[in-house]
Amino acid sequence: MKILMLGAGVMGSSLCITAASQSNEADTNEVTLVGSPLDDAIIDSINSSRYHPTLDVDYPGGIIAIKNDECDAATLQSADVIIIGVSSAGINWVIEKIKAANASPKLFSLVTKGLIANPIPNHPPLTYAHTLPKALQFDANKLVGIGGPCIARELALGVPTRVIFGSHNIQSCDTLRDAFQTDTYRIKTTTDVVQLEACAALKNFLCIGVSAMLGSHLLADTYAKNPVAALFNQAVIELRLLSEWISGNDPQTKESQRDIIAFDLAGMGDLHVTVGGGRNSRLGTYLGQGHNLSTVLDNQMLDVTVEGVDTGRQIHSAVIAAFETEKLHAEEIPLTLAILECINTGGLFEFDFTLLPG
Repeated sequence: MKILMLGAGVMGSSLCITAASQSNEADTNEVTLVGSPLDDAIIDSINSSRYHPTLDVDYPGGIIAIKNDECDAATLQSADVIIIGVSSAGINWVIEKIKAANASPKLFSLVTKGLIANPIPNHPPLTYAHTLPKALQFDANKLVGIGGPCIARELALGVPTRVIFGSHNIQSCDTLRDAFQTDTYRIKTTTDVVQLEACAALKNFLCIGVSAMLGSHLLADTYAKNPVAALFNQAVIELRLLSEWISGNDPQTKESQRDIIAFDLAGMGDLHVTVGGGRNSRLGTYLGQGHNLSTVLDNQMLDVTVEGVDTGRQIHSAVIAAFETEKLHAEEIPLTLAILECINTGGLFEFDFTLLPG
């Protein structure tokens, strides 16, 4: 299978390593990594020394690595699978590149995570599973979302990992799973791709509140574990409520097909590794130490994209509107509201533990 990854960031690059190492006798993968316009230095490093500088790993020789301007229409058109591996800020580059090439692979897959404001006022935000098929004019059954707990460098090093692939068409999931699954990269599947994508974005947002407990309630030699566990539990509950609210408007996923994604790999599992490290966790820890959000973003995390903050800005007005229609209830999502207040004001993060059910 010819697999083409758009974006040489850590997760996309790690998935290329996995695909290249897959040993399916019936179909050997040919893997090409295409750098975005911002990835030239990474591609140069791979081609000169087979070293990926942001992953800090030796890159397999079997993977073709090319720069953005070296990826022509024929390269895109020949791919069986195109995987979108950029951050949400690069999604327009991907759309324009695929459109210009008039590429129509058998499958599209999605590593990029994020939410988009609904053009219908006061409606739940949209996931890329909603918007990409329309933007690129392909059948939504060809889209496979990738979610679950996966730290990119651990994946690149072959550390055992279990993730979840989602598509409206389970055969699309199975096809991509067969191309990627190895002894150490195990893949579960679901037809509720919209809820999977919603969880993948929302866990970054909720991670901010959970991780604030890493910076507060400090003991002599470490942080207190009890408040972290309390808010982790609450975050998972709210993750289910919010993701089901977002996926409820998806006409392609029948109610009988909906999985409880939030309590599985794409929700609770991914939240766990996100709290364990990364940009959203760093921000939350700073907030727990008593810093204002605006101060942290202007200083300690200047020029750092924090996906959870972007997600909070996307969902704020729709969440408030959902109270009026009783699609959501304020008393059930106190952590969400505390994070939204912090993002909206740029001030302190404060959480009242008496709001948790007794």
